[in-house]
Parts: sequence; C-alpha cells; structure tokens
Amino acid sequence: MSYTDWLELWRELAEAFIKPGPHADEGMVERYRAQDRGRALPGDSLLDVVLARIGAETSVLEVGAGTGRWTIPLARVVRQVTALEPSAGLGAMLRANLDEAGVGNVTVVPSGWQGADVAPHDVAVAAHSMYTSPDLTGFVRFMEAHARAACYMELRIPPADGVIGELSRRVHGIVHDSPNAVIAFNALYEMNICANVLIEDEARHPTSATFEEAVDRARSFLRLDGSSAHDELIRATLAERLTPTAAGYQWPDGKRSALLWWEPSRWSSPG
Repeated sequence: MSYTDWLELWRELAEAFIKPGPHADEGMVERYRAQDRGRALPGDSLLDVVLARIGAETSVLEVGAGTGRWTIPLARVVRQVTALEPSAGLGAMLRANLDEAGVGNVTVVPSGWQGADVAPHDVAVAAHSMYTSPDLTGFVRFMEAHARAACYMELRIPPADGVIGELSRRVHGIVHDSPNAVIAFNALYEMNICANVLIEDEARHPTSATFEEAVDRARSFLRLDGSSAHDELIRATLAERLTPTAAGYQWPDGKRSALLWWEPSRWSSPG
C-alpha cells in the first residue's frame, strides 16, 4: 500500500501554483479588477457560517485579505479585524473597498504571515489565501498561535470526477492539479488536527465561450502554458466531456469550496 505525504504534496503543488516573475503581482491585481467590474460578488454560505459563530466583541485576524471579500462582512459583525495582505496592489484595492464600504474597524497590515508582527486575536481566518504558501505547517501554526478560540480556512474542493482531475492524472500522474481542501484536510490530520468540514451546497459550472478558450483553460490548470505537448489528449477529452450550450462550452466540473475549522487548544500539538 502506498503512503501519501500530504504535507509534501501540498508543498509540491503550491510551489507549482506560484507564478514567478516581476509582474506576477500586477497580473493578479488585474484579474481581481476584471472579476469585480460590473457585477456584484456572489454570496458565500461558508462565510455565513463563520459570521454566525462569532459576535460583536470578537477580534479577527485575517491572513491574506485580498480585496476584502471576507474582510468587510466580518468587520460589520465583529469588534475589530486585522487584515494581513502582502500584495501592494491588492492592499490598495482593499483600502479603497474599505473606504467605499464605510468600514473603520479594520487595520490593514502590509505583510504575509511570515514575519507578521501581530498580537493574538480571538479568531483567525484565511479564505483561499493559502495556495501560494508551500509551508502549510507554518501557515497553520501561525494561525493557531494567533487564535485564542478558533481557526477557519476556506479552500476550493475539486470534484472527484472532474475533467481537470482526469487530465491531471493522465498528464502528471496525480488527480490533484493544485492545492485544495482534500489535501489540506489530510495534511491537517498529519499535524494532529481533526478539522470540522462543511462543503457548500451549490456548485457553479464554468462555461468557456469557445472551444479554444476551454483548451487554454485546461492548459493553464495543468501548468502547460506555452506547451502543446498534450494538446491531442486535451482536445479529445474536452470534446467528449464538455457540453455545448448557447453560451459556449460548459464544464462538468462543479466549483465548490469547503470550510475547515477547529479549536487550536483542543486539537493542536507541537510538530
């Protein structure tokens, strides 16, 4: 029987997930701007669960706040939020969004979790901000060291029968194309943390406007940008698995997120 080192698997995929280069931050900021243009952000049922478990006197440390998708709703419920955001571009968008929302109880710290000088809070949260941290152990232990009551992590959870997973298995020999909630749950278990899990009910099925756009999307997820080595496999698989619609080509891969949470004092131990 083979053994999966989940922490090492997370490290390998996170290192592959990081896009190097001097303009990587600019590209990330532009993607966030494009997502925000002309449409309201979707609701987050998992965030609603977190909001229901905290109160008006709670202090929250958010690790990787981004543009404030969690920050602003949290700030409207709790006493104080400290938001860590290492990206200068995203930090500027976060401050602008906080001003627009009229939120005044958020302290933005221009730092990632490594080396961040912040005091302990009641709760630590991280929503999709851990994917570029190969050291998941360090990330989690930082959250625990700064959370008196609970830690919450929201991550993507891929479908077991997804197209990207199938292609990743055939191209890379492993179903996981990037860091995700399945790997994180097992990695936490390796760290002696038995996390609670809640998966959102509704799955969102992305649609690519054209078949070529779908091919490009698959290449990107498979980290094959600029390579056509596996195009024959990709095209044949997509032709079989995608559903043509009036809007383009719909993917069967339902996009869902999972919430992992635990009480540090109950489950954590050094290591």
